[in-house]
Amino acid sequence: MTGPVRRASRGIGARALRVVAWAAIALPAIGGCYVPRAERVAPITAPGFKLEKDEAFLWHEAAELDARARKSGAVLDDPALERYLTGVARRLAPRAALARLDVRVRIIETPALAAFTTPDGAIFVSMGMLARLDNEAQLAMVFGHELTHAVNRHAIVEYRTYKHGADMNSALPFGLGALGTLAAVTGYSRDLEQEADEQGVALLAAWVKDEGIEEPFTFASHPKLADRIASTRALLEERYRGRQQGAQGTNEYRQAVMGIVLATARLDLAGGRFGPATRGAEKYIAAHPKSGAATAVLADAARQQGDGAHALELFRRAVALDPSCAEAQRGLGRALAARGERGGARAALQAYLRLAPRAVDRAWIEGELAEMDRRNP
Repeated sequence: MTGPVRRASRGIGARALRVVAWAAIALPAIGGCYVPRAERVAPITAPGFKLEKDEAFLWHEAAELDARARKSGAVLDDPALERYLTGVARRLAPRAALARLDVRVRIIETPALAAFTTPDGAIFVSMGMLARLDNEAQLAMVFGHELTHAVNRHAIVEYRTYKHGADMNSALPFGLGALGTLAAVTGYSRDLEQEADEQGVALLAAWVKDEGIEEPFTFASHPKLADRIASTRALLEERYRGRQQGAQGTNEYRQAVMGIVLATARLDLAGGRFGPATRGAEKYIAAHPKSGAATAVLADAARQQGDGAHALELFRRAVALDPSCAEAQRGLGRALAARGERGGARAALQAYLRLAPRAVDRAWIEGELAEMDRRNP
């Protein structure tokens, strides 16, 4: 697992982001004016498919974005998880599409709910999205939706529709995480999003024989959420009525992504999003009941929300579960110091420094210990 969220703008050129953004994001109107829809194109699986000149340009920029994103630290460096996720995506994709698209998955290092695809078949999905899904069936719904955009070449349609009217220089914050979030929130035009919903469900149904879904995955970041949920429910009730509940891949998914769940909870905590942080930590604890690290996240969330007594209880539990957890020792030391229990605070903070000799707050902690020693020689 890598460090905190980093911005992709360190290594990704504004030009590449701008062009791929056109492919990933459709502005509903330019300057309040109606923009006529560009002509639709045949899917990538059609016989005789050939990239057109402007489409080849988009593919080139998408591949460049992917390469630079990997080097910049904007995406998570976890080859094993990438292989697992890419395997799910490739099992969903139509066979003819696999011969023409480079289907692969990149994990954006952000707690935001985000997923989008580039024209050449790369699916970018955020840590926050992965952390909030529960099984492979839900993941397949997301991937099926995104793959439809690539297979049906929605990018070139949107690019041709909006390229003459949109000034993306002023519309985009140039960070990959922000780009992914904006793509998920804005999405393609409504007709293309509905098509992706419909065919995404079809890919999911084809992927798992006799698969039945009790309720659809809700694309929480997309516009007109109620409409999207209603149209997806209608598909399930009409076209896929009678399908029996099938294997959802819950155990496989949790085994693969549970580390992401805890990492995302920490990111949410750092950003002051205490509800998501608490839910993420609790989800991790449900799978790993003896996790001192996840219990420490719960404790810190309680502390930052002003519940000192509950925080102290949780920090004590975290240390009891895992005395080698540096953040639990630090939290316990701070909580005890706030209560004036200097002996216990000193022991916990000293343990923290032993466990994290290169801690960024080492000087501050050493100062606190020196002050405790001065008051109680």
